[in-house]
Formats: sequence, C-alpha cells, structure tokens
Amino acid sequence: MTSNWARGWKISFLFGFIGVLVGAFIAYHVLKRTSYALNWPVVKIAKKVDPSVVIVLNKQRKGKTLQTKGIGSGVVLNHQGDVVTNYHVVANASTLYVVLSNGNRYKARLVGEDPASDLAVLKVHAKDLHPITFASSARVEPGELVVAIGNALGLSHTVTTGVISAKDRVMFRDGWEYHMIQTDAAINPGNSGGALVNTQGQLIGINASKIAQTGVEGIGLPIPHLVVIAV
Repeated sequence: MTSNWARGWKISFLFGFIGVLVGAFIAYHVLKRTSYALNWPVVKIAKKVDPSVVIVLNKQRKGKTLQTKGIGSGVVLNHQGDVVTNYHVVANASTLYVVLSNGNRYKARLVGEDPASDLAVLKVHAKDLHPITFASSARVEPGELVVAIGNALGLSHTVTTGVISAKDRVMFRDGWEYHMIQTDAAINPGNSGGALVNTQGQLIGINASKIAQTGVEGIGLPIPHLVVIAV
C-alpha cells in the first residue's frame, strides 16, 4: 500500500515538474517575443515622433455657432509654437485649434499660407511642445522604410508604415507643378499635415494627399521636407 502511494506520488511529482518546465519555456518565449516587439524600430519611431504630431481643428461659423468643418494633422516645428500643416486643412477657417498628443488644446493663429504648395503655418502659445527633428528629403531612396503618423479619419495618432516608392514624383494639379515623395504607407483623410519620417524619426515629408481611384492602392504623396523649409 505504501509502495503504491509512493509510486503515485513520484508520478504526480514528475508530471508536475514537467508542467512547470513547459510553463517556464512558454513564458520565456512570450517574454522574449514581447521584448522583441517593443524593440522593433517602428515602435521606437512612433514613441519618438508621436509628441510632435498634433490634431488641427478647422472651426467655421454657421450663424452664431462654431462648427468643426475639418480635422487634420500638423507637425510642431520649434519651441516657439510654429506648427506646419496643409493649407487645405485650414482653408476658410473662422477659428483654429491645435490639440497636442497629451490632450491639451490651444487656440491657433494662422501666420503663413501658401496655397500653391498646399502648406500653412500656425502659431500656438504653449510650453509643452516637442519639435520634430529634421532629415533631408533629398537623401531618401526608393525602398527606404518610412512611418506616417497622423489623425486618419479623426482617429488620433494613427501609425502606418511603408517604403519610399519614388523620391521625385512630378504631379500636375490646377495648373501647378508639384514635386512629391511617393510612398505606399497608408494615408487617409485626416492624415493631411501629418509627419512622414525615416527610421531615425526625422521628418522627411508632410503627408498631403493620395491617389484615390478604383483599383489604385498604396500611392500616397507627401510634400518633401525641402519644400516645407523653402516655403
């Protein structure tokens, strides 16, 4: 009787020990995979760039009330409160607001606009600003990994990834000639004015538009950083 009890105890102990080993093995690989995911370049890029990307609200007066007529994105340029966005995001606004990544909301003033390049600059008075760092859009190469961050469809701080498809795509619209970056990173309404960055989290372009036609996918057209600086 004692022998049977001892044998049963040893078998239970063995299965329990094996279970602990299997559990430890699974936990190790889950933690290893999680650590790998957190160290994936896009995660680091998003954490670095996200505080520099803002929501831009276009409020227009209808009667005695202000109504939100457009939601876009913007990028903080410096600690003085300059924010770059697309002109079409702020066009015809009665009042503009900028919402930072921490949720703080500030009234903004339009201080510069260039409809021809579809760029505009806003000014906000805030202390908690995180300016973007710059790269040179002239040095980008087709196939280079890029990350787009903006407020797609009003969903704040959406992150998408892709590559540079072409670095000097000439487009014509309304009699103007545009030199654009082409990327397959998803760019949707609301992304306009957001950041396109490289693997160092440096700005290489301002997301502006996409070709939206039946059967066409993955053709986004950011404005190169050098055009932003020139304007």
